[in-house]
Amino acid sequence: MSKYAPAYLATIFATVVVCGLLAFGFNAAVDPMWYFGGNKLGTVNYAFNERLSKTNRFLADPERYDCLIFGDSRVTLLPEDKIEGYRCFNFAFSAGKAEEAVAFARYVGARGFKPRLVIMGVPAAAFRERIGGVNIPPFIKEGGAPKSPFLTYLSLDAVSMSKQTLFGVSPLDRVYDRNFNCNVAPGAPAYDPRVPLRDLMAGKFNAPQRVRFYDDMRKIFPDAELVGYVPPISAWAIKSYDDAGWLGDYVHVLHAASEKFDRFLDYGVPSALTIDTANTYDGTHYSEPANAAVARSLLSGGLPDTLNVKALSSRQMGDIYRQRLGSYNSELRAGLAD
Repeated sequence: MSKYAPAYLATIFATVVVCGLLAFGFNAAVDPMWYFGGNKLGTVNYAFNERLSKTNRFLADPERYDCLIFGDSRVTLLPEDKIEGYRCFNFAFSAGKAEEAVAFARYVGARGFKPRLVIMGVPAAAFRERIGGVNIPPFIKEGGAPKSPFLTYLSLDAVSMSKQTLFGVSPLDRVYDRNFNCNVAPGAPAYDPRVPLRDLMAGKFNAPQRVRFYDDMRKIFPDAELVGYVPPISAWAIKSYDDAGWLGDYVHVLHAASEKFDRFLDYGVPSALTIDTANTYDGTHYSEPANAAVARSLLSGGLPDTLNVKALSSRQMGDIYRQRLGSYNSELRAGLAD
């Protein structure tokens, strides 16, 4: 062996260590996976993997919270700090399903977390005849810990995510601020009712048996108040369901879900909120002011034209939907005009 070999190997080792430390330091400062409180070098936090990053954020200080919010991407926009009287953590994530919410609830419940309040977004799409597959991380299924940040942040993938956070565009059409409030990403388009919602007619609403997942949530957190709500959806979407003859099933599955909750409010019924195209960029994801209004009213009976579903029969609920469509007929027609 050459007499220079030890020095050469030592130099390589030192270089690797220094590069690793630099990568870890950079990633820890930007924190794309939310282990350490999020981005310290910028003003936004991008959502690369909400199922992992939200778990990391929650586990960092679970005693801070007494309320959980579950749902899909629409529910991520519900501001956790606007639920008066509670310290809520928004555990909603993209394409979130009730089965996944139950898995995450069971995971935190097994760690001794006992919320006073659980809020669940319940869209009718959860009861289509076919829905996409569930995505539950292995560590959630197994009850283990997430991957250590000391491993995650030594990778080039993490460096790439950190660079994208600082200099690139959001991987989703939503971004989180420094306080982890979710906002519509800059540059979102204006909503045009003539453009059908994505997957609007992806399947009929004929799987009411999935309400069993809300029974599971009740079993996991028996002492919590369980509140459900239907997130806002464009009045033009509701018109499409009525035109297709699907509105009866749509109302039926939501009414069936309401029976599993202590309170259940429907913000998706045609209303001043859902007929105003300025409140949404795509007809299903609603603006920060709209979601703030939902959050502030969620425990006080809703907005003036929100439906308290538990006070209605399924037939009464359907009648109100059709009455509202009739009352907004001129606005609906105008929105579809060239």
